[in-house]
This record gives sequence, structure tokens and C-alpha cells, in this order.
Amino acid sequence: MKTLCIEGWRGVNHSIAMVNQNQILEMVKYPQWHISHRDAPYFMPHWSRDTLGAGFAPHEAAIIDGLPPPPEAEAVDVCLRIASPLRASSPGTARRTVTFAVTEFGLSDKSFDPPGMNPRLLTQGDDWVLTPTQWSKARLVDCGFDEQRVRVVPHGYKTDTFFPLSEGERQAARAALGLAPHEVVFTNVGVATWNKGLDLLILAFAELRMRGVPARLILKDHKGLYGLGVEQTFAELAQVAPQVVSDTVREGISVLSSSLNLGQLRSLYALSDAYVSPYRAEGFNLPVLEAMGCGTWCIVSGGGATDDFTPPALSYRLRSRPGTHEDQPQVQGQFVVPDFEDLVHAMTQVALRKLPTPEQRQAARTSLAEHYSWAAVTRQLMEHLSL
Repeated sequence: MKTLCIEGWRGVNHSIAMVNQNQILEMVKYPQWHISHRDAPYFMPHWSRDTLGAGFAPHEAAIIDGLPPPPEAEAVDVCLRIASPLRASSPGTARRTVTFAVTEFGLSDKSFDPPGMNPRLLTQGDDWVLTPTQWSKARLVDCGFDEQRVRVVPHGYKTDTFFPLSEGERQAARAALGLAPHEVVFTNVGVATWNKGLDLLILAFAELRMRGVPARLILKDHKGLYGLGVEQTFAELAQVAPQVVSDTVREGISVLSSSLNLGQLRSLYALSDAYVSPYRAEGFNLPVLEAMGCGTWCIVSGGGATDDFTPPALSYRLRSRPGTHEDQPQVQGQFVVPDFEDLVHAMTQVALRKLPTPEQRQAARTSLAEHYSWAAVTRQLMEHLSL
């Protein structure tokens, strides 16, 4: 039997913690592995299971929390580190250390412990680095990581949770939120940072509303995690585009800031006509995968991380170009600039119901579940860990 110690986050709904917890639920099914867990300090001291819970069912939470601590006196075969900041392995603690690293633009000195650490220290001997997309791998290589020692294994989604609602369930969920049957509903889930492109989404939505399109926009932010809500985005946009704070536009926007359990998140995706993510930089973008699992059409930036897993029958990739210093002087690293007119066009096509047929979308969703279930992607990971 091989031994694996996971050093990571669990108990909260941060994306890295969610990846860790979903992988744990699959890893425990491998009888040839003895798995232990050491909790890494949360990135921010206010994170709490009570206020930022991960939303798993009680029996799943019991499995995740029930992993024993690692043995004190002996080295494990593999240590999987899945937290931030990144740090090198301590001598003698593991025969091999695998470090999970994901980045949108690239890493800074503060991404390492100690700050400024040489990234090649994470790939010494048998150690290697795990990342979820080709985009993220390229950014790590830009930062000095050894390209040959960075392996790509994608994230997955809970296929037993994220699947379509029946038509009756969908209409009931929409009615519960005061959404009329004729209204077209757009959704976005994520922290209100520049790289997410929330400003572009709000501007495009405002254009549709000002044209009289019966559109609604639901924004689920992560104010609890980072203290960043959409209010600042609205305030900044109002300086250059006053229409975004007009009654016509604001009456069509709903903002959710509280934590949702997985069932509620599934309902949000599935009641929507489209999930829209005109991002500038992402390391993966898990909500896109979950939304597609619910059969929801996704509009995403082309040329970025989601190119790895967005099939044409479930998504539209916006035209984009590489970002430059003139686009955003504060950003150090690579990003894309999605075409705004193409975003408005893509959202208009949703309003006009010009989408692939239900049969095409169902076939694509079936294939998505086969390749991107947590069982499928964790199998890939366990194969790498066994080498």
C-alpha cells in the first residue's frame, strides 16, 4: 500500500479548497492508497467553516473531515500540497512532493514561501508541479518553472450534483426568484476582480436592457471570501457609463453575496439561459464547467484557460486578442482582451434563442460528464501520482 499525505485547505468554498475536497471524495475509493490530511493555514484569517462552508452533503463532509493526520515518525510516499503560498518540501517528509499551482496572469514573489523563492526548488529530484490548464502551465513556465516538470490534469465537476433541472423544476426555480417565463436570464459566479471581466458583462447587459431586451442578470459574488463585492464595480463603471446605474439597468440585476450550498448553486446555473464569463485571465474557471454540466449555454473568452474544455455545442468563445500594457498598466503577465461587440452579439443570440438544438447540447453534456467528472480527472491524477 502506498501512502499519500495531502496538505491543503478543506471546509471552505474557496476554489482550491473545493478542488481538494472533491478529489478527496474520489481518492478514498482507491484501496491501494492510504490517505492522510494535514490542514494548511487558510490564506486569510477570517475564513471560517461556519460562514464560508463548502456546501457538501453531511456524509461527504464526514469523509473529507475523517481523513487521519499523517504519521509523525515516517516519510510518506507522496505529499500533495494544494494550498497557497507555494513552498518547497521539507527534507525527509515525503519521497516525492507534488505541488498544485494555478495562476491567471503569473506568479509574484508573494506567491511563494519564502517570498521570491526559486520556483525550480519545487521540481527537484522526483518532485513535480500539477496545474489544471495549458494556459496556467504556460504562465508557470513564464515564471521560471521547468516546463518538463509541470503536468496538466484538469479539474472536474460533480456529475451527481450539476445536471439539468426538469422543465417543471426550472420554471419553479425561476418563479421563486421572480423571473418571468419570457425573460432571458444571464448568470455569473465569481469574485469581483478585474481579471473576471465583470465590468464587461455589466456593460453588455446594460446595452441589452437599454435596447428593451427583457433580460435579467444574476451575479453571485465572493464578498465573504475576499471582501470584494460588485458595488465597487458599479461605482467605477458609473463614472464612464452612467447608464449602468439607471433604474432600467439596475432593476434587472440581482446580487447574491451569501454562500450557497451545491444544490442551490446547481439551481442557479440550471435556471439560467446562459452563464457569461468574459474573463481576461483565469487559471481554470470551474463555474463554466459546472454550468455546462447543468446543460446551460456558456459564453466565455476565447484564447484562455477555458479553451481546454468548452465544446462548441455548449459554449461560445468570444473573439479576443492578447492584452498589452496599454490595456492595463498595473498587470504584470499575460491576459486576453475579449471583444466587447462580440459579447453583446453572443448575449443577443441567447435572447433570440439562437442556440444549438437540445439534442446537440445533450450529446455534448454526456461527453463532458464522461471526461470531466471528478472520478475521471482524479483517475488521471492518481495515475500520475503512482508513477
